[in-house]
This record gives sequence, C-alpha cells and structure tokens, in this order.
Amino acid sequence: MKTMRRNHTDAEVVEGIWRHDKNMEEWFYASARSYFDRHFKEVFFDKDRKQEIFQTAFLKIWTEMTNGTISVSDGNVVRRRHTGEVHPMTCSLLTFVMAFAKMEYRELVRSERLDYYGEIFDSAEHSETMKMPCEESADTLKARIVDDCIQRLSPRCVEILTMFYYEGKSLDEILMLRSDRSSSKNGLKTAKNKCMNTLRSMATEEVRKCNI
Repeated sequence: MKTMRRNHTDAEVVEGIWRHDKNMEEWFYASARSYFDRHFKEVFFDKDRKQEIFQTAFLKIWTEMTNGTISVSDGNVVRRRHTGEVHPMTCSLLTFVMAFAKMEYRELVRSERLDYYGEIFDSAEHSETMKMPCEESADTLKARIVDDCIQRLSPRCVEILTMFYYEGKSLDEILMLRSDRSSSKNGLKTAKNKCMNTLRSMATEEVRKCNI
C-alpha cells in the first residue's frame, strides 16, 4: 500500500487532483479540514452548519482544480480569471479554502440575519451612510463589519448574543442555561443590551473608518 507523504506543494496537489490521484485527494481533503478547524473561528453556527460551510468551500476549490480554472504552468500554480486572463496565485490553496469559507459564512449570516444587522445599524446617524455607494453591497458590508466586530467582543457577550439572536432563545431560556452566572432576568436583559450597544458602537466606528 502506498504511503501518503506528510507534505505536498500546491503544484503537486493541483496536478494530483487533476489526475484524480486518490492518495492526493485524501491528503488534500485532510489537510484542508485540519487547516479549517484550526483557523475558522466564526461564531453563531453549530457544528453541522460549520461542516456545511467547509464542504461548500472545499467543493469550490476542488471544482476550480478539476475544471482547469486553477492549474499548473511552468511549475507554478495559476488561476484563470473571469476575463480569461491567467495569473499566478499569490496565496496558498489552503488560504483560498478559508477565503471561500469566509464568503460562504458571510452569505449565510447575511441571508438569515438581516434583521439583526438592521438593529445594529438602526440609527439616524448611520442610516444614510449605509445607503451610500461603495464597492460592496450594503448587506455584504454589514456582514463583514459585524463579523469583524464580533470577534472582538467578550466571550460572555458572544454567548448571550448568540443565544438570543441566532438561536432564538428567550431571556428566560438563556437565564436558565446561565443560571449559575446570571442573577435575574432584568440583569440578563441589561447585560444583553450593553453587549448590543458595545457591538453597535464598534460597528459604527468601523463604518466611519471605511470612509464611504
């Protein structure tokens, strides 16, 4: 039985998958999965949904390697753009997997929680800002900004906001789950509002930084 090597170059991976080399296919899938598990830190989705995000991202890069969008030329990995132009890839295949995963994550958040974004950006000060033209759509920009800001919240805030907005739990249900840490429903409501205000302030500041 052939033993899989511990490491392969991206060029070897692309050529191996183009040839439908089973050992290479298994090696790259395991490598991509391990890399995803170590680096994908987004919140709000359970393990099943994260698996869906990974599978979608992996399928995208797999498709690009099997249909020739990503190929090898003179020993270098290149990618054909929509215009038909071929350019050397400036990042690794695993980085591409994560980029596809991030896009899928943001699309899922955007499609499922637009009302949540509305609450974050629901202020007269920024209602007009979000309507101004930019390279990204308003919804995509909201998703990116919220995504980035959430990563900087405290673990407690992430937990409370996740339960309330993304799992749809009531304050009573959250209070029961956090019975050892929350003294009262009013205290929990106050904590939730403070977390939302913090997130709103952070997102507001990021919009200003975008200078759009």
